[in-house]
Amino acid sequence: MSILKNKILMAQKRKKQTLHQNINEVPENHEKSLSHKYGTMARCSISGQNVNKEKKGKSSPVSEKTKSTKNIAKNYGSAIASFACSDLCKPYIKPLLRQEHITSNTFQKFAEHAKKSILGIDSFRNTLLIKTEDSEESAACKRIFQKIAEIFIKYFSVNWIFTAKIMHKLVYLKYRYKILRRVQNPEFFTYMKG
Repeated sequence: MSILKNKILMAQKRKKQTLHQNINEVPENHEKSLSHKYGTMARCSISGQNVNKEKKGKSSPVSEKTKSTKNIAKNYGSAIASFACSDLCKPYIKPLLRQEHITSNTFQKFAEHAKKSILGIDSFRNTLLIKTEDSEESAACKRIFQKIAEIFIKYFSVNWIFTAKIMHKLVYLKYRYKILRRVQNPEFFTYMKG
């Protein structure tokens, strides 16, 4: 096994040496004519081919934490809305519908609309937050949706996290209680990080 590793290392060294030799063999007059014709960038690209690669590597990469939390509110909101529309939710929703005096069809329409409209933190917050201009029916649907969201996060979110096509499962687990606190107090639901 070590012989194979040595052969690979030797091949890589030879490849680098030949690359450096080819770069150094560019005639000086050719380099001058290119720099005169195209400017200093041409001279840089001839004398060191890795210049552009280094610049690409230094561009501000998106951190792993930002990638993992980018769509967390949208994904939780969509999962809650899907849960509210499912048959699995019916035993939990019936007493809430009776308490708020709302028909199941009215709430199903609200949940279907929420499922389509939740695209981020703002739309998720608007689905939960009761405003003064909301009708009594809309306010009741929002209160039911809020309670269903609490039930989903407490009892069903772990199963959803591990069966869904989510790459950063541990991050979603850690954010469960942050989402729960924001669902319970939607007026403070303005950001996710921190």
